[in-house]
Amino acid sequence: MKKLGVVILIVLLVASIVGNVYLYHLWQDSLIHADLKAKYPLMATHAINPNSTTDYVVNFLPLRDQVHKIVDPYGDSFAIYFEYLPTGTTIGINEDHDFTAESLLKVPVVMAYFHKKERLGITQDPTVSILPSELNSRFGDLYRKGAGYKINLADAVKLALQQSDNTASLVIADQISEDDFQYVYDGLDIPEMVTGNTPIITAQEYSSILKALYFGSVLNNEDSEKILLLLTHTDFNNLLPSGVPAGIPIAHKIGLVNGQIYQDCGIVYVPHKPYSLCMVSKSDEKTAQNRMHQISKAVYDYVSQIQGDE
Repeated sequence: MKKLGVVILIVLLVASIVGNVYLYHLWQDSLIHADLKAKYPLMATHAINPNSTTDYVVNFLPLRDQVHKIVDPYGDSFAIYFEYLPTGTTIGINEDHDFTAESLLKVPVVMAYFHKKERLGITQDPTVSILPSELNSRFGDLYRKGAGYKINLADAVKLALQQSDNTASLVIADQISEDDFQYVYDGLDIPEMVTGNTPIITAQEYSSILKALYFGSVLNNEDSEKILLLLTHTDFNNLLPSGVPAGIPIAHKIGLVNGQIYQDCGIVYVPHKPYSLCMVSKSDEKTAQNRMHQISKAVYDYVSQIQGDE
């Protein structure tokens, strides 16, 4: 009996040691994860911590019905693509209809510039002179500076993303090679389609661009986070952001085509329940604002109130 008691004590001691070591590693992992999330708050949890298993399972059928009731009367003049990022659940209406891409493609252009920097190990953004061929007055004010004006490419990136400045985008585009742009485009999982000389894209395809940043699948984490952060401070808040309360970060990009097509695509960072939402409206501006406000608010209200199972 005495020997049996000693054996039991040894087993309990070993189990205690193993348990404490396991708990220590869990504690260490939680500290590392917290540090990573603090460093990359706008990126997917499992993109920065592959060991993360947090997931949410929710019922989106009520939201699907609600979205259809709002959008169906618009016919083919409106497109929406929603994706709940923790699980990949989607809702789409006309999500595969082609639309002119226009300003939405400023994000891949910036991504290609960042890829060039990564490829060449460039740490400092150069300053360049604006060429006459880069001046474009259709959107933004940089063109007013005129040819010969010197601009740092970091400032050009900020103008292109936050103010959707056409001249800034052209300046950046002239600094990247076709190979750099092709590398980014190949990583976005979207086809290259043009009508004449105009690139076209669907609401679902554009969602892939922002998700490539969110999941860090094309650029490194630092650059993906940097672009997403810039997109959370854009100058345009009357479309997708109008349906989301102030204080909720939204990394988004708008597009405008001849005052007839309005686009807004973004990632809405509801705490622990992020989602992407892309909308396109063939209409005047006021109609587009009303439509997108309704949809954005309906989606946010539903997602923010749902209860998930970890």
